[in-house]
Amino acid sequence: MKNENRKFFRHPIKVPIQLTLVENGPAVNARAEDLSQGGLAFFWPEPLPEGMRLQLSLPVEKQLFKMKTRVTHLQKEANTALFKIGVCFEDAVSSFRAKLAEEIIQIREYREKMSLLRGHPLSEEEAAQIWIDHNAEDFAKAMGSAS
Repeated sequence: MKNENRKFFRHPIKVPIQLTLVENGPAVNARAEDLSQGGLAFFWPEPLPEGMRLQLSLPVEKQLFKMKTRVTHLQKEANTALFKIGVCFEDAVSSFRAKLAEEIIQIREYREKMSLLRGHPLSEEEAAQIWIDHNAEDFAKAMGSAS
C-alpha cells in the first residue's frame, strides 16, 4: 500500500547504512532504499515495532552521517522475505544531515553521469559547483521548510 500523504519527495538511494537499536544494541548493516528530508526507508529481515528508536549511520564520501530516527511503518515485501521499514527523523539536526548526505550523493551521481556524457572526467569541484549553482535555492527552501 502506497502512502500518498508524503510531505517530502523521496529520492531513491541504494547505499549501505548502519543501524543501531538505541535501546540496546550493536550496529548492524542494512541497505537504504530511499531518503527524504523527513525520513528514510530500508529493508530488514524481521519486523521492527512502530515507535522503536534507531540510530542510522550513512557513510557518504568518507564521512559518516548519524541520524536519530523512529520507526513509523513497515511493510512485508511480497517477493522477498524482507520488510520495508520506514523511519522518520527525530530532530532537525538529523533531518539536515540526511539532506546534506542526499545532496552529496546527488552530486556524485551527477559527476558520474556528466563524465560519461562528456567523454572525460569531471572533477569533484566542477561537479559540486555546477550542482550548487543549479540547486542552492531549492536546498535553501527545503531547509527553511524544515524549521
